[in-house]
Amino acid sequence: MDDLERMNEVITCLEQKIPLREPHRINDVFSLLIATILSQNTNNRNSSRAFHNFMKSYEIKPDVLANLKPEEIRPLIKSAGLQNIKSKRIIAISKTVLYKFSGNLNTVLKLPLQKARHTLLSLDGVGPKTADILLNFIGGRAVMPIDTNIFRVINRLNFIKGRNYEKTRLTLEKLIPSEKLQEMHLLLIQFGRKICKPRNPTCPTCPLKSICDYPKTRDDVI
Repeated sequence: MDDLERMNEVITCLEQKIPLREPHRINDVFSLLIATILSQNTNNRNSSRAFHNFMKSYEIKPDVLANLKPEEIRPLIKSAGLQNIKSKRIIAISKTVLYKFSGNLNTVLKLPLQKARHTLLSLDGVGPKTADILLNFIGGRAVMPIDTNIFRVINRLNFIKGRNYEKTRLTLEKLIPSEKLQEMHLLLIQFGRKICKPRNPTCPTCPLKSICDYPKTRDDVI
């Protein structure tokens, strides 16, 4: 069975076995950018709490956030951690969006894909995953955002080795139909959190165990 056939099995299995938990939809590109910055180095619960606290106090708009001071933001986003760094990053990126893009990142998302991605990556605090989340979830572009759960699952399934973001993204974009990239991004994350966990993955009851060699590397799996 080649990688494409194996991936088709993965897609079918996860669609059938893993409940797709839709994230709270944020339909505004700048709001999603801020939410994604808050999500860095923390879990969804903490970042969501921080985003909603922030949103209760201030409109999530570049012209509003660009004029705040770090001390006005820090207590509101404390639950997301790294509030000193993230508060400064939010202000800096708000100023960039306001003055360089007239407060409108939608114009960036409409650029040719590679140019849009390059432009987003030029923003301070925006890495490949953040850029790809904006491009996929708001821009509707055929890109695959990669997070730590996806790295772990894809490595254990032996589709790729290592944590090279671009190599992993390009591999998955070749193997997964473009219309399923967003769904599989969500399903792989959910699968990684619930079954293919960093510690004590539930290999004996895993729905993908028939196509996964990872249990053979573990002494504790029967």
